Amino acid sequence: MERWWSNGFLAMGLLALSGCNKAYTPADFMKDDVLRNKILTQCTQQNDQQSKNCLNALEAKRKIDFEKQTGKTDIK
Repeated sequence: MERWWSNGFLAMGLLALSGCNKAYTPADFMKDDVLRNKILTQCTQQNDQQSKNCLNALEAKRKIDFEKQTGKTDIK
């Protein structure tokens, strides 16, 4: 019985932690400046430029910068 409880707590802990790594889309990052800047800062601090969130945040930043410079919304 004791082993069942410890396995249950372990499983619940893993489920709770897996929900923390939500993958955001570039559109999510384009809508939320605070979230984009937070993720970009984390990517720089952790030197993790290849994670999905880092790549999507960078793509969103590139699109926003393009729109600001050209006034166009479509990168070709």
